[in-house]
Amino acid sequence: MAVPDEWWAGHGGYAARVLSALVADPGRVALHWRGRGVTAREVADAVAGIADTLRRLGIGQGDVVGVMVAPNSPDMLTARYAAHLVGAAVCYVRSTNPGSAAPVLSEEEQLRILLDTRARGLFTDTANEDRAKRLVDRARGLVALVGFDLGSAGATAVAPADRANLAPAAAWNPAALAVIGFTSGSTGRAKGISLQAGAWESTVVATEESITESDPAILVTTPLSHTVAPMADAVLARGGVVVLHEETRPGPVLDALREHRITRTFVATPHLYELVEHSKTAPADLSSLRLLIYSGSPAAPARIAEAARAFGPVLVQGYGTSECGRITFLDPGDHFDETVLSSVGRPFPEIEVEVREPGSDRAVAVGETGEVCVRSPHVMREYWADPARTSRVLRGGWYRTGDIGRLDERGYLYLLDRIADVVKADGVKVYPAVVEREIQSIPGVAHAAVYGVRDEDNAEHVHAAIVVRAGARVGADEVRRRVRTALSAAHVPEHVRLLDALPLNGSGKPDKARLRSEELAARVPR
Repeated sequence: MAVPDEWWAGHGGYAARVLSALVADPGRVALHWRGRGVTAREVADAVAGIADTLRRLGIGQGDVVGVMVAPNSPDMLTARYAAHLVGAAVCYVRSTNPGSAAPVLSEEEQLRILLDTRARGLFTDTANEDRAKRLVDRARGLVALVGFDLGSAGATAVAPADRANLAPAAAWNPAALAVIGFTSGSTGRAKGISLQAGAWESTVVATEESITESDPAILVTTPLSHTVAPMADAVLARGGVVVLHEETRPGPVLDALREHRITRTFVATPHLYELVEHSKTAPADLSSLRLLIYSGSPAAPARIAEAARAFGPVLVQGYGTSECGRITFLDPGDHFDETVLSSVGRPFPEIEVEVREPGSDRAVAVGETGEVCVRSPHVMREYWADPARTSRVLRGGWYRTGDIGRLDERGYLYLLDRIADVVKADGVKVYPAVVEREIQSIPGVAHAAVYGVRDEDNAEHVHAAIVVRAGARVGADEVRRRVRTALSAAHVPEHVRLLDALPLNGSGKPDKARLRSEELAARVPR
């Protein structure tokens, strides 16, 4: 609990609990990043300095602060804590990929996000300073450049703050905007998911309540701009340690579990498979691990059963969305029950799940198929500046996920497909129509169809089939080059088939089910 004379005492939210835990033992190491331990005092001082700087710039209640720093650096946390303590929201503008920090948004897209959210400040570090300065210059004075040790003209450097004389923190208003999280959109542009303070707080609190270990330590390898962030907040609020990695690589992950006595971590489903494979040749010390949470894409039952045998009763599969947070989970015991391994588990205690007729509010019977709908305290407020899209998914207090599934008599949820024809490859949503438009803009391409093909691990990959105009010469390399340049590496088809004609279905549209089945059949040994 915060002592009365601390500047955050009146905040009342998760960030105040984090700071109270930090100052309770200021000499301990609270964060590990790039081989260096960051003490609790250093973290608390950084938050105070950033908050004081934001206030001096007039940034506070109702404002938005953009954050563009090194992936999973301590700045990802301290900038958000400071913004929330002065009443501002944050938006991360470096990447939209929840599974990896590698893909970076284009400068044009980053500028659009800053302008669309009406960001008052852009917090950056020295590694990203050049691009951040260009963005601020192009925003023509609308955005202030803020950070530690910046050398750019016009930038505001964060200076140490006197905690005893800081202005009191703003009260944590559950209805206020807290985070605008950007994710890949159906038009090829990132869409903003607006989370209120109450939604963020409820997720942190639910995670805090799940922490039973006396010395919690979390290994963070997926981006702090997405799912893992409230988990890190909860561990810090409980006086624990956060170990920050910039990517999920099996060797360093398994080494960190041993070295830092990690009690919990979160990975994307494909990363879980990589950990299993790596552990076969390099056995790991998992004696401290209590929870290995994985999520982000459908899991192959055989592979998660193998992971359970390799790692023991520590696996937790989570199903959720950026729009409404966590929905269901398979607990460690479920991983040894083969009858439920093809499900995504049962709802968390605070979550209501109904399966409804698509496009209707009528719930279907147990065992029947329909659209998965969710009522949750973690649900978003809206899609940023997109009321039409918002009204399609938020109705009567329920969020319509767009996933097709069914509930069994025990309450386990089984996902079958997406309503929309979306390919989810490596955690990135790829919308085929967007890729098809780019391919069909290549001179010589007559028709194109883009679709997802699942491998033996149930992971989706982007594939394409094209028809070339008579006399034209278009190769797979040219297709991939065009898509990578126009969209991103995540949109690039792994396999491009050249056909004389596309098969059509009864509606006269490309028969993607047939294209997919032909490729799967071609894999089967004869």
